[in-house]
Amino acid sequence: MKQNIDTLCEDLKLPAIQNEWQSLTEQASIDNIPYSLFLERVLEAENKARLERSKQTLLKLSRLPFRKTLDTFDFSRVSGITKRDIEEYMNLSFIERNQNLIFLGPPGLGKTHIAVSIALECLWQYENVRFGSPSM
Repeated sequence: MKQNIDTLCEDLKLPAIQNEWQSLTEQASIDNIPYSLFLERVLEAENKARLERSKQTLLKLSRLPFRKTLDTFDFSRVSGITKRDIEEYMNLSFIERNQNLIFLGPPGLGKTHIAVSIALECLWQYENVRFGSPSM
């Protein structure tokens, strides 16, 4: 039976279920859970794995030069923009309004750091991101 389930999972392209069904089955037996809850847990495992693979694919395709978030950005180094201004972009409402973000200024201000932080937030919300700069 194990071979048959593994083969079916492979044929149906369900790698997370293939990797986790045995432990989930054992746990369901120990906890004496209903079949519907067992099925829900199995499907959740597959869905979680697919979402993670999707994030990783989006991250790879984004061509981000590095991974930095706003919590490591030093807002005291820049003038003309506040943390509150940037955090407003982090809610991604500019996407709903079909607006682009362009950061201009001399080198060393942290434009790329801010852009990458916003791009990462987009990726975690499953938005497509393509990173570029004039030198690319």
